[in-house]
Amino acid sequence: MINYSKFLFSACVGSCVLFAVTSCKDTDEFFTDKSKETPVESNSFDFSTTQTVDLFVDYSDFETLGPVRFAIYATNPVVNEHTDDAYVDETIKPLLETYTDENGKFDQALTLPAYAKVLHIVTGNLAIGFDHSTAEVVNHEAKVVVKNDGSTMEVYASRRAPGPGESTNELGKLKSTGYEVNTSGITTATQVYKEWGTPLGHWNTATGRPVDYLMDATAVTTPGLVLTQQKVDAMYNKACNILPNNSGIDNSHYRTSADITLKDESEVTITALGSFTCWNSSLGYYYYNESTKPTNRMDLNVIMLFPNTQDGKRYTNGDYQNNIGTVRGDAIHLMYYPHINESDANVRYSEASTKFPKGTKIGFLMRTNGWGMMGKEYATKQTSSSSPYNKAMNIWASSTEGMSYANANLGSSFKKPNPNGDARTALFAYTDNNDSRYCILSFEDACDDNDYNDLIFALNPAKVFLGLNDVEEGKSTTSGVYAFEDLWPNRGDYDMNDVMVDYKHELTYANQGKVQKEVIRLKTFQNVVGKVSGLAVRLNTKTTPSSIVMKKMAKGQTTEQTVTFTKDDKENYYYLTDNITAELNTTYIFELNYNTAIALSKTAEIEPFIWADVYDEEEDKTKRWEVHLPGIAPTKKMDRSFFGTVDDRSNPSEGKWYVRSGLYPFGFYLAGASADMFEETILARPNEGKPISNFYPKFIDWATSKGEKNADWYLDPQN
Repeated sequence: MINYSKFLFSACVGSCVLFAVTSCKDTDEFFTDKSKETPVESNSFDFSTTQTVDLFVDYSDFETLGPVRFAIYATNPVVNEHTDDAYVDETIKPLLETYTDENGKFDQALTLPAYAKVLHIVTGNLAIGFDHSTAEVVNHEAKVVVKNDGSTMEVYASRRAPGPGESTNELGKLKSTGYEVNTSGITTATQVYKEWGTPLGHWNTATGRPVDYLMDATAVTTPGLVLTQQKVDAMYNKACNILPNNSGIDNSHYRTSADITLKDESEVTITALGSFTCWNSSLGYYYYNESTKPTNRMDLNVIMLFPNTQDGKRYTNGDYQNNIGTVRGDAIHLMYYPHINESDANVRYSEASTKFPKGTKIGFLMRTNGWGMMGKEYATKQTSSSSPYNKAMNIWASSTEGMSYANANLGSSFKKPNPNGDARTALFAYTDNNDSRYCILSFEDACDDNDYNDLIFALNPAKVFLGLNDVEEGKSTTSGVYAFEDLWPNRGDYDMNDVMVDYKHELTYANQGKVQKEVIRLKTFQNVVGKVSGLAVRLNTKTTPSSIVMKKMAKGQTTEQTVTFTKDDKENYYYLTDNITAELNTTYIFELNYNTAIALSKTAEIEPFIWADVYDEEEDKTKRWEVHLPGIAPTKKMDRSFFGTVDDRSNPSEGKWYVRSGLYPFGFYLAGASADMFEETILARPNEGKPISNFYPKFIDWATSKGEKNADWYLDPQN
């Protein structure tokens, strides 16, 4: 027969031998309450900490124009709920972040932690607004339907009087594009920028919408200068998902201090995607090269694009139609004026060209509420010199570092005063299915937050801009911990620290909310053990990846090394190491890439297990020993003679694997957990040899009730 004592303890050396034999020996003495062990043939409980939930989420009442990103939480992550200052606490990690279909609906079966009895569904999608909804899990189902209740934002910016308006290109119809205004909205002597030029054309005096220089798609001969409606909608949807709408959010990591640069001579157009602000701002552009790089604000020669950037989408009350200055898809052809630095006005805009030279840098300047302070209602809102309506008039947002401006006396209402004139735009690439890269430009208008989603535009054509950030559509990480008792099939101490594997499954989404890449990370931990075992994993890929890259990062290293794990092709098992103890705190990595993005339901699954080749003295041969989670079948290499011996009650003919009679398993998966949660309990050195119920009292009731009670037992030790 197999000498289990030799098998279990042959790896102990030096001073570790005595401790290992003492703490790992086959004994019942560690049980603090033997009555809790029910003497039945085998425990039918699978010790699972997960549940399958059919989740239905519906945002279709909104104009989503594509997949909607949302997050699923087990606890409420929202701080200051039902106030204007509500935000998501980023220290609370979601169980999963994913996307609806293109119609704003999600209907899939998910594997979630069993303790998640009420699901908190949160989205910051710009088209929907910040929404937090809850769904109770009943009979493995949960449902959330979010309705568009037509809620109205507070309107700081005033509206123009109804009427058709007239055509103008005179800056006199604006309060000021280059000067500060006082508390009555009157232009002061404080000049911040040159007054803007208006050579492109005229706008409507009632709405501010261009009347003679919007592009006509039917008249455009150069391909790509006017975006198709499909591309406009796709870019709008991308921006809505990657720039969350949440008063506490900070999207400043998308900020760039580098204006876009043309890598070749090119025409350039700008297309309106959306306005997510109450301000009615004015937008202009400027350009320069390395030899004419601006050193101060007065160096900027700004040309008016949109006198009124407001698209009215954030308003539902009465006369908002009179406030619309842009419509999604409105496009303007930027013009290049080679003599723009001339002082002579007659020369400045002569010899206009549709093409910008190679190397030209194009910047943008937004006058916060430049159009809004025109109306009669503006004066009625001025209650004091500290009024936020007045303060916001003296803010300009530039895409060039150091060229923005904010009045130094903004007051406490504005929490991001920007004294150094930091760039207030974000630039990032949108890549379509044909691998064409366009530029999306978004603005932070006032100085009250850093959401960078107040105004959003697209620049085209594709593939001509340098200095763009390749922003991924989004990532989501699922976590858990696998724990194994390595004394199997002997009666163990059930401290569950012989092998602990921290599991992270990261999904990277593509443009349309499908998964483009998966990264699975398995990191090893253990307390004190007396035997040598290896770690392996079954990788179940439901869709064949275009590539699987295997990597490894040893303890103390900061870079991942490409490796090749031994694979059993017949059963799709990968053997990561044959000696966990020698490679503690090592991370084993699988990177799965897909040429065509896949649905969430088609992502990979794993089944880790521990293994060893053990010597049987009686039969004089080596046998494969494995420990899998309860109910998981072993590999074909596993020697079946282990089953049914000592403390094991497996019955292979009935499909019962790795079960025993008591309340402690030989292994389990702790959904939603991470290894650092157990540093002071299971992984603490003094706790070696003590069953997990010593540190997690709820464990016994959970196991006795077969998971009906205290499903969160491992989240709260000593309680």
